[in-house]
Amino acid sequence: MKLQVRPLVLLLIMCCALVGQAQRIQVVDNDGQPVAYVCVTNAAGVLIGNTDNDGWLEDAKGTTTLFFSHVAFKPRSVALADITDGKVVLEDVEFDLPEVTVKPKELVYVQTYYRLIYFDEDGPIYFRGGVIDNTYEIANKKVSSKTRSLARGRSGFLRFLISTIVGRYIDKWGQIPEKSTYQKIQGYEKNGYVTLAGDPSGRTLVSDSICELGYILTDTAGRQRTTSFDIWKYRDHRDQAEAKAKGKDKKKDKNKEDVSDEDEESFYEVYRIDEHGRSRIDDFVMHQLFVKGTHKRQKTNYVLLLQAYTTDRDYIDKSEYKQLRKDNKVEMEINELRQFEKGHNIPPLAKNIQDQIDKLFEKDLKK
Repeated sequence: MKLQVRPLVLLLIMCCALVGQAQRIQVVDNDGQPVAYVCVTNAAGVLIGNTDNDGWLEDAKGTTTLFFSHVAFKPRSVALADITDGKVVLEDVEFDLPEVTVKPKELVYVQTYYRLIYFDEDGPIYFRGGVIDNTYEIANKKVSSKTRSLARGRSGFLRFLISTIVGRYIDKWGQIPEKSTYQKIQGYEKNGYVTLAGDPSGRTLVSDSICELGYILTDTAGRQRTTSFDIWKYRDHRDQAEAKAKGKDKKKDKNKEDVSDEDEESFYEVYRIDEHGRSRIDDFVMHQLFVKGTHKRQKTNYVLLLQAYTTDRDYIDKSEYKQLRKDNKVEMEINELRQFEKGHNIPPLAKNIQDQIDKLFEKDLKK
């Protein structure tokens, strides 16, 4: 009897070990370059994880099907059993900026479209999307914006809470930045906070004294620059270094007491560049903000995923701007937003995430 049981026990132990083993997956583009900050979810729209700067998802967590969403790539779903070499290839989106001629006008006009999804441990529970008319006053180098947005949460209270308390900040995330992340990193390097070094794949790695924080990839043939950067790690490490230099322990920020030390705040950004590698403010193409954290009091995890795209741009004066706002008015209904996305070649979200968002708008979609 013992001779029969022992092989069975060994087999069970081996099976348990295989089940418990984390399955790593690397997400790459058509050229084999790793894709940072890909949002990976299961069929229910629950976050499994996001890829690191080298495109790695550390653990697929035994999910049968993985869904991939990213600001710069087409969504894709893949059965875990079909991933034989440990790699998933994402296809670039066919998205580009409309051509514009620089004119001697007082304003740069840039229209952006954005969408934000708030995930909890059950999947997407809040959606916010909108169209922003951005203007950049050339004389005083100031960005201003007018936003038309639509929001819906799983409950009326959640919709009210997020829309009224943080809605204006979300709208700001969707507007054009006054300074690109690439330019900020250049300033960090000048001040000695980070170092830049090339790697064999052609990327420029951004690191501080503790770890790698991101990368810059300049495509001179395609005339664009991609920057990925973990701003949370950068700020945390800089604060630690400055506190240590002063001989003090880093104190907790009272405004951050409700979140854990595991928070992430990662940017992925694309700009058009000229033959000299330079960009203007209207060369902003797209960006993605990924925020992940844990509420200490409730002990629950949350994720914010924001994606923004430039959909129109021009050099205008103030009277032309008023007319543009009238001509480009978009009614804030979910169907109109979908039509706007299709009309501007904005890549859709992964189907499982979109299905969960549709449930928030079921009444509107039936009209």
